Amino acid sequence: MIWPFGNDVSRTLTHARIAKLLKTYPDTELVRKLEHYLLNAPLKELRSINLIKLELIWNVNRQQLVPLFLHATQKNLVTLHYVIHCETCKGSSTLEKLTDIQHQMQCAGCKASLNPALDQSVEVAFRVHPDLAGTPKKKPHDRFIPAIEVINTETFRILFEEEKPLPGEHVAIKDLTFLFTDLSGSTATYERLGDGGAYRIVKEHFIILFNLIKKNNGTVVKTIGDAVMATFLNSSDALKTALEARKEFTVFNKRKDVRGAAVLKIGIHNGNCLAVTLNSRLDFFGGTVNKAARIQGIAEANEICISEDALTSAKERALFNGIRHYRKTVQLKGIKNEVPIILLK
Repeated sequence: MIWPFGNDVSRTLTHARIAKLLKTYPDTELVRKLEHYLLNAPLKELRSINLIKLELIWNVNRQQLVPLFLHATQKNLVTLHYVIHCETCKGSSTLEKLTDIQHQMQCAGCKASLNPALDQSVEVAFRVHPDLAGTPKKKPHDRFIPAIEVINTETFRILFEEEKPLPGEHVAIKDLTFLFTDLSGSTATYERLGDGGAYRIVKEHFIILFNLIKKNNGTVVKTIGDAVMATFLNSSDALKTALEARKEFTVFNKRKDVRGAAVLKIGIHNGNCLAVTLNSRLDFFGGTVNKAARIQGIAEANEICISEDALTSAKERALFNGIRHYRKTVQLKGIKNEVPIILLK
């Protein structure tokens, strides 16, 4: 889309800040699109930037746009804010920080009780930085991208480390997919290779996993020893990661210096959870997280264990067509009811 007449955005400041962004962000073409957009789009639009619309205008996907705008926020080209929608009056309110969101709130308009959810009623929007075009007069009432799509990115965790719920507070998420991995026989590996040799393999195995998780739109939440906890917006991406990891580690384990020391056990489950702050970092808490960890514990060496709950459509099931698998129900420690799972051998 072309805006032929320009706008009142400061060209000098914009060019200077775009130059700084180009030094740190690798996609030059996308940065230039952002520059053109900021200098030519109507101010009304720039004060309520909608990435959903930009996807269509720029013919790019959201996984490209979100990191760009997060980096642009760091360079003071745009600002990030949270929009909370009220289902009672259909109005919305704007908050500047994730720390401002609480698990129980009140609508500023109709005074209705709100229980914000990061994947439903809380969204993230951007606006042109006030240095460039002044302060907006009106709050947005459009629909933007769900907040979880921004928060559950590696870029957000790196650039916005301070953005997390207040200690002791939490924010709901209705549906998030968890992937847990662990190394099989790691104790024997330490005995055989010694601490130094084992650590080298563990470190390399992390690099492989982290790259696959990022490639499939997931985010590493934390590592626990030689285990990994990652989150995805859908089960398909989590299962793709698991299947690709199994292939890559088959090759990795054939190396003479590895000799089968990095065999994975993988578990996948999804459901509701809470976004919290643990050990000063954004983390996730709840029964879904515990169950996902327990499901991973069912898997043996080189197996993927996925709950039936995580297989929400034929799309996920199609991913393991032709792979030997078994359906069964299992009793998980600390879980009252038996859980239906599929075990990919």
